[in-house]
Amino acid sequence: MRYAEFPPRENLAGHVACVWLFEGEDAAEDQRIAPDGCCELVVHHGAPYLERDSDGGLFRQPPAVFAGQLTRPLRLRAEGRVGVIGVRFLPAGAMGYAGPPVSRFTDRRASLDELAGAGAARTLAASLADLDESGRLAAVQDHVADRIGASPAPRDLAVEAAVARLQAGRPVAASRDLQRRFARAVGIPPRMLSAVLRFRRVFDALGEADVDSWTAAAQAVGYFDHPQLARDFRRFVGCTPSEFVAAQAGLASSLVEVASIQA
Repeated sequence: MRYAEFPPRENLAGHVACVWLFEGEDAAEDQRIAPDGCCELVVHHGAPYLERDSDGGLFRQPPAVFAGQLTRPLRLRAEGRVGVIGVRFLPAGAMGYAGPPVSRFTDRRASLDELAGAGAARTLAASLADLDESGRLAAVQDHVADRIGASPAPRDLAVEAAVARLQAGRPVAASRDLQRRFARAVGIPPRMLSAVLRFRRVFDALGEADVDSWTAAAQAVGYFDHPQLARDFRRFVGCTPSEFVAAQAGLASSLVEVASIQA
């Protein structure tokens, strides 16, 4: 398996955090995807993932999906060799691509057909089939740039400033107007984004030299104790920290770069 991230083109830097790829034989078990406060475009040039629904059944994702903000567990399973090119938008960066309000995609993986018309998902995925890695990265960014260039939705600089405060761990006064503008540009309220960002900082903390346990990581980023962190794991990922680490390496662990912590 290979996972890699690349910086976006200069003309996408105000909207896109990174472009990433994942390819190979993924683990033959459910991948629990942790929220990161960002929407993504995911294009399959290999076998699309199967997604587990709320009743436990599996359905195949479309060839290209726009994945909205995550606030509840998402489980994916590979079937065959996978190949994915992903565009991870900045927290307030997806509106120019998807159109407002971004909240209509929260906890959904919508086919690109819903955004760009019938056949768009299959056409974009098929266009990557005969390209090499650099060609696939370029083609997907061309697609994103074209949609953003044609979109009438301007960036909301006030929301972007509020997001930056939350990313720095600083509080934001969530007025009714800000709540509305967050739903439009980010897809989730400021309070939810703050919770997701704190949850993700746990994984960053695990890479620090003086952090050798989940409890230490939790306290380093502002959790009161390990049980509070465990509640967020159940809320966002649907398992305990130990269960997450014990799973086989795959897409889920690649996306968070979990350090080698004993379960």
